[in-house]
Amino acid sequence: MKNKKNIIIACIAILVMFIGWLFLKNYRMNKQTAISSTRVVESNTNNNDTKLDKDKNGDKVQDKKKEEEKKKEEAKKKEEDKKKEEAKKKEEEKKKEEAKKQNKTTPNTSSKPTTSGVNSGNGEVGNKVTVNIRIEGYDRTFVPRTQVTTGIFNLNKYSGPAAGSSATPSKGWGIDKFKEPTNAHAVVKALENHGFKHGKDYDLQDYGWSLYVAMIGGNREFDHRSTSGWMYRVDNVLPNVGCQGRPIKNGDEILWYFGAYGFDTLVTEMNVNTTNTKVGQPVTVKLNGVKNDINTWKEFREPVKGATIYANNSPLTIGGNKFITDANGNVTIKFDKAGNYKLSAERINNKGLKDIVRPQPVTISVK
Repeated sequence: MKNKKNIIIACIAILVMFIGWLFLKNYRMNKQTAISSTRVVESNTNNNDTKLDKDKNGDKVQDKKKEEEKKKEEAKKKEEDKKKEEAKKKEEEKKKEEAKKQNKTTPNTSSKPTTSGVNSGNGEVGNKVTVNIRIEGYDRTFVPRTQVTTGIFNLNKYSGPAAGSSATPSKGWGIDKFKEPTNAHAVVKALENHGFKHGKDYDLQDYGWSLYVAMIGGNREFDHRSTSGWMYRVDNVLPNVGCQGRPIKNGDEILWYFGAYGFDTLVTEMNVNTTNTKVGQPVTVKLNGVKNDINTWKEFREPVKGATIYANNSPLTIGGNKFITDANGNVTIKFDKAGNYKLSAERINNKGLKDIVRPQPVTISVK
């Protein structure tokens, strides 16, 4: 009986040990599975994080690329705008330089030189041409209407380097460049004949493609406004070429003038109903003006109103009254004293600038 009891106890012990072994085995398997699962989750998490990081980095790269492309586009647009602006500026400069060659001559601030004899040592060749020329400065006449006879001569000694940005390399303006005398020869001859010297009293600049008078006697380009400068007319017509490109003909009436308002400066012409009168008799003076559009070259004519009549270089005053042209450019004068009156006109606008060119004077003889 005792042995049987021991056998049962032994069996129970073995069973307990077996159950404990199974329990221990199951515990170890569960733990391994949990660890594996944890690794898988961590791995998946890491993979997901890596993927997210990659996605984020990819987005950042894309954003960066887009930003760079945007900056490139903006830079490209700025460059294009800059080129357009430069092209526009060059076009404006070109128009301005063309205007210069076509009409201008600029002035300097020196007193009027004394008159000297005609320069006969300039080596003139070819047929001689005789013209009438007048040079009007901003506030005084530099050369009154005078007759000039000239042939072709070397203009290099009378010209200097250009100051403008549109200048190109020059081959000079020697005798071989001309087949006949031009307005450039005429204005140089007139200036030299009246004692004006190149470099001191006038500045004829060589732009390579044109000659441009940049100074005469005290008035220089841009002195009063950005459009101020010298221009010229032949028989009261504005040429569309530089002075070296306009040949002269016998009998030409040439006017060189400083325009404070450039093309908008009115060139005036004075007409009177009589040049011989008596004290107390009315004399009607009419003042007309002409100017050209810089873009179309179209000519505009209009009466000059608000101009003060001058006599012998001073405002005409009779009985304490001055004489101002009306809206039609007319004014009536009754002289109270006998004498000869050389009439001209000036006009100063509300900005204090002279905006017309003095007319060729008209002399009235009063008896």
